[in-house]
Parts: sequence; C-alpha cells; structure tokens
Amino acid sequence: MNTKSLLVLLILVAVGVAAYMFSQGDSRINATEKVGSPILPGLFAALNDVDSLQFTEAGSKVLATLQRQDDKWVVAERNNFPAEIAKIRSIVLSLAEAKILEQKTSNSELYSKLGVDSIELDTAEGIQVSIRYGDQNPALIVGKPGPQINKNRYVRRTDDATSWLVDRKLDVQYEVTHWLRKDLLSVEPAEVAAVSIELADGSKLEIQNDNTEESKFLVTNLSDPDSQVIDAELHQVTNALSSFQLLDVKTQAEFGEVEPTMMIEYELNSGANISLTAFKVSDEHFVSIDASVGESSNDAASSNEDVQEFVQEIQNKTKNWIFKIPNVSYDSMYKSEQDVLAITEDQLN
Repeated sequence: MNTKSLLVLLILVAVGVAAYMFSQGDSRINATEKVGSPILPGLFAALNDVDSLQFTEAGSKVLATLQRQDDKWVVAERNNFPAEIAKIRSIVLSLAEAKILEQKTSNSELYSKLGVDSIELDTAEGIQVSIRYGDQNPALIVGKPGPQINKNRYVRRTDDATSWLVDRKLDVQYEVTHWLRKDLLSVEPAEVAAVSIELADGSKLEIQNDNTEESKFLVTNLSDPDSQVIDAELHQVTNALSSFQLLDVKTQAEFGEVEPTMMIEYELNSGANISLTAFKVSDEHFVSIDASVGESSNDAASSNEDVQEFVQEIQNKTKNWIFKIPNVSYDSMYKSEQDVLAITEDQLN
C-alpha cells in the first residue's frame, strides 16, 4: 500500500470514528451507567441528610414543597403545617433504592410516550421530584408505569437526555394535601364522660356516660323523658373522635370570619375537655379545636401530668388552625334531639 492510499484510509477511519462519536453524543454521559445501578447515585448513603423535597407538574406548577425544620417536616404550601413523616420516609427510600432495569430513549421527541417530557411543557404528564441533601439537589422526572405497572416506572434525570426504566413504582401523583399529617384526635367512646352539643339555632343536646362497664350513653335533657332514643345515633357522637382526621388545613386568618353552625364539647374521664367549633362553607365542613382541663375536674385530675401533657399536645397541634374535615365526621356530631329519637307508631299514623 502506497503512502497516498494509506493517507486516504486513515482519513476514512477518522471520519468514521468522528461520525460514530457524534451519533453517540446523547449517550456518552451514560457511559458508566449499568443495569442494577441506582438512578440517583449517592442518595442512599445520604438518607439522613435529606432536608427538602419538591414535586412539580406540567407548566412548572409546584404541587408541594416538603422541608425539614429541626426534628419535624412541614408542608410549605400550607403555612408550614406538619407533614406526615412516614410518607416522606417512604418516597425518599424508594428514590434511594430505585435501580436501573433498562436504558430507554434519548430522543426528546419520544419522551411523551414514556411521560418524561420536561415539566416546563404544559402537556407534560410526569411529575418532577427535586430532592436536596447536603450540596446535592438532583431532580428526577417520574413518568408512566412500566410493563409491570405496580413494580416499575419510566424516569429521566433532568440533567440527562437518556430515559430509564427503574425497579420501583415511585408513587408521586399526589396533591399537596396527601403530605399533611392527617391525624388530629384519637379518643375512644369509653374515655368520654359527657358530650354537649349546641347548634346555631340555640338547641342543645346533653349526653352523659352512665359509667357502667358497657359505657351506655343517655340523653339527659330530653323534652319528654319517656322518649325512646336511638343508641346508634348517640354512638356516632361519642365515637366521632376515635379516628378524627383532616382533609385540608387553613390558618384562622385565611379562613376569615364565618358564623359557626355548631359547638360541641367532650368531657373526658381523665379530666380533660376537647371543644370543637364547626363551620359549613358551601358543601364543605370545617372545625377549630381547643383542649383544656375541665373546670369541674377534681384537683387530682387538674394536677395530673398526663392530663396536662395530653391537653398541651392537642393545643400544639391545633391552635390557630382551621381544619377541613370529611362530611361524615361533621354529620356524626351534628345532632339535635329529633335526630336521636326513634319514630313512634303515633308519628307514623
């Protein structure tokens, strides 16, 4: 082979190599990526350092911002109301454990098929999760479910053209209310000594625990003492706080001035009182909650540290907040005398 032929061959080889490198340009950043490697390298080792999560949807609309403040997590979009730590722990761990199953497209024109378009687009179907720990702040677009719907997801890091299939479900399609700490109260009927309900029309219903082993409740202010009361209706009232949860939350300033529809007070056997003021706005129901040591409590109860701690815990959780509650929770407490009385034969005739 003469010198001229050798030169032509070298040029052709160089052109071929350059063409290959150019064609692979989108994936060179992923040269070290392997099946089985974490989609967010370094996160698992830094789990205790995570201090912020943000979820963003199409049009760069922020859904929720979760931030760690000292020893608790809060939801920024709800005036730093406490967040549910268990849910945060679950998604962070899932992100840290998510591993690559398969490399997918680097072609932005095909992103929509996987739901990993940039969330700046109004048509984006995915949710971008930004997670901060130390000086790291990676962002991952979580797209559509993979072939095994409940076991994998298509994802793409925002600093990477390549999309991936990972081995975690990564549930992130949630509104801001999903992240709120929902539990407000947990008071069983056996702990209730008495209940007083006053409706906006001035009517009152007084319910008393008869202090038997069965904790049977009686209405003590019936218009007709011989009237028959439906025990199931009273049970709704006395059981209403056994698993009392919020749907959403506002500050008192945000909620504004609204006339209450009901005031209800639960006197507990411990000596603590829980008072709720209820409101109805359109078809939605809200309550404010307060706790105190009952004025009629004996000195032993008033000085009981457990009672004081119980009251303080509720006040810390509920003071200056208005809670949106399920309609069924409101209805279980909103009772007049007529609501709890059985229908007699005379009324049917």
